[in-house]
Amino acid sequence: MNSQFASDKQFLKEQMLVRLGPHAKAYPNQIAQRFPHILEKLVCLWGQPEANGYLDSLMVMDRPNRQGFPAEVATEIFQLSMIHGSLSMEPQEDDQGWASSSNFEVSDYFGRRSNR
Repeated sequence: MNSQFASDKQFLKEQMLVRLGPHAKAYPNQIAQRFPHILEKLVCLWGQPEANGYLDSLMVMDRPNRQGFPAEVATEIFQLSMIHGSLSMEPQEDDQGWASSSNFEVSDYFGRRSNR
């Protein structure tokens, strides 16, 4: 492995852990391993209102050629979306998007998805 890449991965991990603060247990290991470009963008956007839209966009299949994420990656995206949505950076104008989903809704979604 390229040592620069390894140090970049470690840097991104450290930065994301700092941003997660008390939610550090939610560190997205699967995203970091499989989709490091997503982790990089999350590190850049975390704590800003734009992160909510980015997280939502990851879960919406708006292009016909998208296959979707593996369940464990999608779970991490949901979890991060819920954590970020709870930061209350701006008043919610509506109840749309994954950040407003309850744990039951998330579990129900993945239950239906795995039964396909």
